Amino acid sequence: MKKLMLTLFLVTGMLGNAQILNMIKDKVKDKTMSLAGDKVVNAITTEAITTNFKDCNTADVKKPDFAADKKFISLCKESFTQDKGYVLSPGYYQLELKSFCLKAGTYAPSKGDGYLFAPLKGPKEEIINALVKNWYNHQDIPQQQVQSLVWAVIAKSSLKNLSTENKVVAARLLSKDQLLKLSKMGLDFIPADLMNRAKSNLPQPVQIALDAENKIRNFFSSSSSSSYDELERLAMISGVNPEKSAVEYGTWGLHPDGYWVAYQPHGYREMTVKIYVPDNLTSVNFIPSDQVAVPANTSSQRLMLSDMLNCK
Repeated sequence: MKKLMLTLFLVTGMLGNAQILNMIKDKVKDKTMSLAGDKVVNAITTEAITTNFKDCNTADVKKPDFAADKKFISLCKESFTQDKGYVLSPGYYQLELKSFCLKAGTYAPSKGDGYLFAPLKGPKEEIINALVKNWYNHQDIPQQQVQSLVWAVIAKSSLKNLSTENKVVAARLLSKDQLLKLSKMGLDFIPADLMNRAKSNLPQPVQIALDAENKIRNFFSSSSSSSYDELERLAMISGVNPEKSAVEYGTWGLHPDGYWVAYQPHGYREMTVKIYVPDNLTSVNFIPSDQVAVPANTSSQRLMLSDMLNCK
């Protein structure tokens, strides 16, 4: 009888310990899943490029009609080097350039959007900077292919999901070290439940941008997706931004180096840039790819200038 009671006691204890162990395992699993979810949410909501209107000098501005009666010198045939840019003496200058969209889920530029200078900032600053600047040395690469890579990086897309063509272009524009960094970061398409968790309590423009980035990630991970037009449709909001800009189109802003610059985008791929170098400066180095044109409207596109001319 004692042996039977002892056996029952041991069995009951073993079952109890097993149940406790299973409960502990479940709690550890739930905690692990929660931590993993938090990590993904953080990755989703961290902007690749953080440059925004708060980085602009809004105190020193001039109306768009400033210098309307002046004669501007075209820089289309002037000397340019990537390290010094255009060396400009006092005067008025104009340049036609190609540009890139740095913000998914936004409206294309319109005549109602005013832009001011800001520097390129953010966790992916080095990668984006290399893609745009090094394009000047590989002018045979179509602008669409470079923009595709820019959107891929902006959306935190995984390098392994990019097409062979995208990977070849990336290898031409980025160093081995930069490619290695790019290969270590990136996300796949995020399920709706986790996206909803990430977007909760965020402003609507931010939610729209996060959704656009997720659609871009899905585009690159889908073997059936290859059209640039489709990618462009996913990255941009169609139509004209209904929000009235606090800064007029063509407004002049004071650059930190002391000259004045006005941005006039024609869509997101082309831009007219006007420069005024005042008499108190001996000369300035104007390097287009060092500049990001930032709109006052958060739902409009941030545009990075390239060194590639768009002169007709």
